[in-house]
Amino acid sequence: MAGTTSFGGSNEMTEIDTFLKRNFEDVGWEFGALVNPSNVDKVKCKLCGKVLSGGIHWLKKHIAHIKGNATPCNKSSDEDKKKCKQAIDEAQSKKKQKF
Repeated sequence: MAGTTSFGGSNEMTEIDTFLKRNFEDVGWEFGALVNPSNVDKVKCKLCGKVLSGGIHWLKKHIAHIKGNATPCNKSSDEDKKKCKQAIDEAQSKKKQKF
């Protein structure tokens, strides 16, 4: 099919992984990849394959099993949950410090 992105080859995944990441050092990118490089709000979970429409923040909520708009990832380990929860908590505390 023309115009579609396949996740079949590792080379294609690498291109998507490195293209248009807002903050490539964010722990969330360890668990997800962009589905479409022109839409940074669509990310795919590398653990379960679910596509989320909330960006890397929702992906971290998905991995960490934080209730709300993202469904929990059934393949995330306790260590994965801890990493993402910690990243979310740090981001929230930085926001609070600005105010």
